[in-house]
Amino acid sequence: MNLFNFSPIKKPELSLIWGIFVSVLFLILLVIRLDLFVRTKEADTITSQHIKAQRPAESWMNIYQDGKKIGFVHRQFLILESGNYETQEKVTMQIKTLGTTQLLHLATETVLNPDMSFSSFSFDLSSSLFRFSARGYVSHDKLILHTGIPTAMQRSEIPLKDIPYISGNIYEAAFTAGLETGAYREFTIFDPSTAGVRKIKTTREKDEVIPIMGRRVMTQKFCADFMGAKNCAWLSKEGEILKETGLLGLSMEKVSAQTATAGFAADTTADFAQIASLPSNVIIAAPDKLKEISIRIDGVRDLFLILQGGRQLFQRGVLTVRKENISAAAQRTTDLPENAAHYLRPSPLVQSDHARIKEQALKIVGASENPLEKTRKIVNWVYRNIEKKPVLSVPNALEVLKNKTGDCNEHAVLTAALLRAAGVPAQIETGLVYQNGRFYYHAWNSAYAGEWITADAVFNQIPADVTHLRLARGEGSAQLDLLGAIGKIKLEVISVKND
Repeated sequence: MNLFNFSPIKKPELSLIWGIFVSVLFLILLVIRLDLFVRTKEADTITSQHIKAQRPAESWMNIYQDGKKIGFVHRQFLILESGNYETQEKVTMQIKTLGTTQLLHLATETVLNPDMSFSSFSFDLSSSLFRFSARGYVSHDKLILHTGIPTAMQRSEIPLKDIPYISGNIYEAAFTAGLETGAYREFTIFDPSTAGVRKIKTTREKDEVIPIMGRRVMTQKFCADFMGAKNCAWLSKEGEILKETGLLGLSMEKVSAQTATAGFAADTTADFAQIASLPSNVIIAAPDKLKEISIRIDGVRDLFLILQGGRQLFQRGVLTVRKENISAAAQRTTDLPENAAHYLRPSPLVQSDHARIKEQALKIVGASENPLEKTRKIVNWVYRNIEKKPVLSVPNALEVLKNKTGDCNEHAVLTAALLRAAGVPAQIETGLVYQNGRFYYHAWNSAYAGEWITADAVFNQIPADVTHLRLARGEGSAQLDLLGAIGKIKLEVISVKND
């Protein structure tokens, strides 16, 4: 049996679909970690001669997951004749998700001004069938971006209060700022894969002696708190990053070029989807038959999650999810309230205004005018026509429509684009869902058909079953809010009610 090809009338096994979202979050965290930008003028307190002395022209690091090598990083720092600087960085990783091991390649180039302020960048991600690119430059008080697949880039602008950082440089900036032990500072960072701008808190910890390349080195330790997710780095006395640790047992460490390019661990890393999932205290035999579920949730304090609203009620640490009852009046409604009309607009990754998306949406819905009928047709078409296969990428609707392959993220982004193109407001929701005794990270949709209803194109469910626990809603930067939840949330099912 080919586990990645499913009959359109059978419910696919979740173990092959769910949880890819956490891998994408890991990629986001890795991208945030890498050097795309550098320090602002405010933090630029060292001379270019000092910079040259501090930073090696070339460096290599291995990437590990629980001590097993899964990739490597090659960095170059160039001094241009103009007096500007250029950084080049290439990352190769072998990642296992939902039983499938894939190679991932990241390539970044950044141009820096003589004062080390950010000028421009380019970023490319590729794995199997999928690619994602981002290009950008700072113009006065805004960041001009072009994102998407190389053949169909979408332009956008982000207003800036200050020039942002990427957290690889955050540690260097904190080092340069001369933070005392126990002191901290907040920086603004930009993530090209989600076009998100967020604050990151970096704290100087106690100095530590660590082994690096066969010798013991005294280091300054810095830890960065990003959306509740904690990364730490150890820097040499010259300010070079020697080691880092992060989520899900991930770490990086400086090595020689020969060691970095020697290959990966023979027995590949643990499955990221599995280790990020949460165990359930009860077995739920038929989630799609439930009309209500109540779950005690711990570990969500100070996290930016959307637990309250719509079909979800969150009170005193207990989340209750009730299955929507789609009224007959709602099914006939075609008028859109102002807050729903906003979700008809295209975005860099949900290209609902593109000719190919609009053409496909028209083919699917035909002459239908009822928004609920349109939603059912589109969700069913995506369910039947998109091969359910784990991929590692930043999903965008055009590539999914072209390749007709993907996991829950690809299903959700294409469904949102087709719904919007058909005149149905649509959002992307992300969170957890139950399957086979565990809760896995997942993505699905909500659509406005007279009222907001959940829809899952992976399972062909309208509404989605009540074990879909929404933690975040939105595209791109909104999904960064889930980073702080990984490894912190604990669930206890209190009660379930059947239809």
